[in-house]
Amino acid sequence: MDTTKTVSVVMCTYNGERYVREQLDSIVAQTYPVAEIIIQDDCSTDSTPAICREYAARYPAIRFYRNERNVGFNLNFRRAAMRAKGDYVAFSDQDDVWMAHKIERQVAAIGTHDICFSTHLRGVDPLHAHVVSPQYALPALLFVGFAGHTMLLRREFVQNQEYWIDHIIYDWSLAICAQLHGGIVMVDEPLNWHRDNADSACHVMMAELGRQQPQKPTYQPYLQGFGNYRRLQQKPNWKALYTYIYFHTKEPRFSLAHRMSRYMLSQRLSSLFKLCWLCMRHRHTVYYKKNVSGLRGLVRGFFYPFIFSYNNVQYDLE
Repeated sequence: MDTTKTVSVVMCTYNGERYVREQLDSIVAQTYPVAEIIIQDDCSTDSTPAICREYAARYPAIRFYRNERNVGFNLNFRRAAMRAKGDYVAFSDQDDVWMAHKIERQVAAIGTHDICFSTHLRGVDPLHAHVVSPQYALPALLFVGFAGHTMLLRREFVQNQEYWIDHIIYDWSLAICAQLHGGIVMVDEPLNWHRDNADSACHVMMAELGRQQPQKPTYQPYLQGFGNYRRLQQKPNWKALYTYIYFHTKEPRFSLAHRMSRYMLSQRLSSLFKLCWLCMRHRHTVYYKKNVSGLRGLVRGFFYPFIFSYNNVQYDLE
């Protein structure tokens, strides 16, 4: 195994005392040597800082920082990433568990790409988890990104401030910008277990915004989708994101994303219809589910802008 490339792990913490030990144990046990582990705490009120200091005392590679005020997970990851000194940077949530060969597999696969990510397990425990394998082509990334905790990134890329689009969830922004520049490669193997729990940043954000959705929505996305889509179009973050994408996709290789971003900026009903048509036509690339075949796949593909808009909180960051 070639270990000449150095890796920095960036973990952001906030009230994670229940799980952070297990995650840190899985990081220090990696088969690929980790040069440094940067932990940046966002003003936890539990014993998380004490646990992290304990680990920093045991492992010289760990560097612990604590913010003077709470800045939120998005800005916390951004600031912490700028501290990294390794050739590659891997993001870590505080409540996951990494497979021992996660970093080794990703370093071997990244090549000249800006990001290497992998599929992952998600569930309340590993035995009852399912595999998450998201779409990552640029047209799919117009709607949703993939998890930062699965990413390994080149340091020169992740420390370029331009790629952290303001008020957009950090991993989504980085994925979009990677596809616009050096590209993305995927390891089609689950390399970490993402714990499904009510304390996660995603669940907390949904709860704070009052946007909890039914466990298994059926008709709701189709019934409420149009109104939600129109509501999202009025948000400044929506306009800023798709304007950015529109002006950065003028090359012929980005033609589909260019057209779709133009339609998403337009208020015309005809533009929405064209967007739905493109989503249906390119559903195998755009729609995040694998079951896109048959009549059901056609319907889901066409109404994907509505499905995506249902209870969407991606544009609510301040």
